[in-house]
Amino acid sequence: MTQIIFFLLRTVLMTHLTQESGGEKMEVYRTACPRDCLDSCSMLVHMDNGKIVKVQGDPAHPPTGGFLCPKGNSYLEYIYHPERLRYPVIKKKGEFTRVSWDEALDFVVQKIRKAIDEYGPLSIFHNYDSGSELLTKNLDVRFFNALGGSTRVSGSLCWGGGIAAQTYDFGGLLQNDIEDLVNAKGIVLWGRNVGDTNSHAMPFIRKALSRGGKLAVINPLKTGLDGQADLVLRPRPGTDGALALGAARFLIKHGLIDRDFVQNHTFGFEEFCRAVEEFTPDRVRNIAGIEEEQIKALALFYGKDTPVTTLLGYGLQRYSGGGNAIRAIDALAAVTGNIGKPGAGVSYGHQMHWPIGAHVAGPELAKVRRYFDRTNLAREILDAQNPPIKVAFITRSNPMNMNPDTSVMKRALDSIETLVVIDLFMTDTAKEADVVLPCTSFFEEENLKANSWSPWIFYCPKIIEPVGECRPDQEIFLELAKRLGLEDFQDRTRENLLKWAAEPIKQQFGVSLDDLKKGPVKNPKIPPVAWSDKKFMTPSGKFEFYSQKAASDGQPPVAAYIPPAHERIKGGHDTREAGGMVDKITGHPGEALAFDSGLRNLPYYFITPHSRFRIHSQFQYLSKIKALHPHPVALMHPEEAAALGLEEGEPVEIYNERGAIRARLTLEPRMRRDVVAVESGWNMASGACVNFLTSPVTTEMGQSAAFYDCRVGVRRIGL
Repeated sequence: MTQIIFFLLRTVLMTHLTQESGGEKMEVYRTACPRDCLDSCSMLVHMDNGKIVKVQGDPAHPPTGGFLCPKGNSYLEYIYHPERLRYPVIKKKGEFTRVSWDEALDFVVQKIRKAIDEYGPLSIFHNYDSGSELLTKNLDVRFFNALGGSTRVSGSLCWGGGIAAQTYDFGGLLQNDIEDLVNAKGIVLWGRNVGDTNSHAMPFIRKALSRGGKLAVINPLKTGLDGQADLVLRPRPGTDGALALGAARFLIKHGLIDRDFVQNHTFGFEEFCRAVEEFTPDRVRNIAGIEEEQIKALALFYGKDTPVTTLLGYGLQRYSGGGNAIRAIDALAAVTGNIGKPGAGVSYGHQMHWPIGAHVAGPELAKVRRYFDRTNLAREILDAQNPPIKVAFITRSNPMNMNPDTSVMKRALDSIETLVVIDLFMTDTAKEADVVLPCTSFFEEENLKANSWSPWIFYCPKIIEPVGECRPDQEIFLELAKRLGLEDFQDRTRENLLKWAAEPIKQQFGVSLDDLKKGPVKNPKIPPVAWSDKKFMTPSGKFEFYSQKAASDGQPPVAAYIPPAHERIKGGHDTREAGGMVDKITGHPGEALAFDSGLRNLPYYFITPHSRFRIHSQFQYLSKIKALHPHPVALMHPEEAAALGLEEGEPVEIYNERGAIRARLTLEPRMRRDVVAVESGWNMASGACVNFLTSPVTTEMGQSAAFYDCRVGVRRIGL
């Protein structure tokens, strides 16, 4: 039966079709959006006379069903946008000058050789991230490994705290298919605003609700589903862990636990029971600002009508205690047996596709390595000695906008002798470069797409010729490797690269490149229900309330509550948990600068959520996006605005000891009064690049950026 279903699906998911429209034949290609997004949309691209004329969602793809978000619907403008980079440029006398590819590549090779000869390979720095999820983009990492090594980034700007947490608890990352939401009797959106960042979950949530399921929303900001929720909680930012531990305490004290799951499939439950005893209703109220009846309602939501699915957002782990918050929520699900069955689970991501990119990256090639922390990257570059950074490459990323500490980041990039940026647009990072090399969009190259949220693997055909003189990133590195005579690259060509890169997909998952060319494939090795066999990848083989591995890593062995750094600094609501862990969290030398006296007196938590109109800093150049979202907005509760004499639509300045940004005020009564929010990703020209205000603080586990450990004030511009 399964084979029949896949055959029928494949019949409608062919990669290249021909349609007739008005008597004329039009080429239609199937591809996939390569953005760093939870949804992985299959798309149909219509081409006429060598030019793309329409991009639409693919109705034959089950999870996404033909719907595209505003970003996907703007791709036609994205491809042919007048501000796309079309030619290599080198900065000469402070101005960018168009040059040939030969001149640009020769210049870069000369600088690489000079740096290695004089300072060694560690004087070469490579910054990369997930600006594109196409498989062979990882060839940039392989190039620097093949040089003999380099200085590169470690840690995460996104989700590292939660990865570490779920690895302690489950042994790794798995999640139920998004379609499985329809089997849930309860759905908890804990810090995840699905309407903005996970829109293709909406139909499955609505179907679950139509079947009598219930919805809980836990978020300091309002979300689009608040009106349909049975329970809405607005905890104080950074206190989600205390709330989860308080709910678990209620369930344990009232015997509302899944005894079979706890007794047979978990480790360390007794230690967990002792740990949560401290989280009385009064204490949780003091920490999180949530009343006892609401704590009870949350506990009963998990413990009464199961199964319950928890969809985690990433914002709740963007605090210096964020990893422990995820561990606490994992434990709440485990206490109630909401793991390993349809309609249940704690959804954060999956790790099944990680080995695919590692094969291309070639970590075994590097003889020496040095790592710079992504969160504290600016100061790492400035402080680098033995050797200093002489040449830097920025690929698939935009650190001037997206890393903490923007003011210091500019100084850091300016300190580098030769900065090379590969991008499609002149980003704020590209403006700092000495060399900018224009790369293709995914419509202009052949590749594969797989990510850490969807079980689907997609073939992305080359649909059009490159715009201008743009080249695929991977071909740029093939050419650089050829000029440098790198042995590992001798047999790699444009023609054989993708087949070689796809080999692990066939070896590990039984899916060949030819299979993928026939249409997207749902990875058969990813279980639709995570942990249904109850075989966890922990040392005990069970879900671990108590993790000896965490203890060995210097973490609390049982989920703890660790207050945000700014609460500890000002002597806030509670600083008792985790003992010496508090000192460890702010142990990086550069982080001391985050905590001067100004931080103690600022009244508002500063949250920088993702926009539904951008992926990080991408897409903001497009007129279609500008029409939908023309200017930066600061969300604030109307009572707080009134107390400051501020009105709706008024331009305001959001500030702290690090800097200031500007946005127009939008009043929102359905949010916490002590919070101000501005979306992340705005560029420098907008005046609202939020990372002028954020600090280089990392999470206690997972080496991830604690962006939300940030306080601000708000004032009328001109005061």
